[in-house]
Amino acid sequence: MSVSNPAEGDKPPPKRRPIWPWLVMLVLVLAAIYAHHRISLMIDDLALLARDFVQLARWILTKLEG
Repeated sequence: MSVSNPAEGDKPPPKRRPIWPWLVMLVLVLAAIYAHHRISLMIDDLALLARDFVQLARWILTKLEG
């Protein structure tokens, strides 16, 4: 006859933490990085567009003066 502590056998196994919150966080971080990259590209394009409009205006003015 073996004597065992009944409290040891009654403990439920330790619960694992769910992984889905970490997956959601990963998706949100990746979406934020992608959005930052796309917005940076749009801002760069707007800066180039503004410079092109200035060049076009100067060209038009030179054609009107000449």
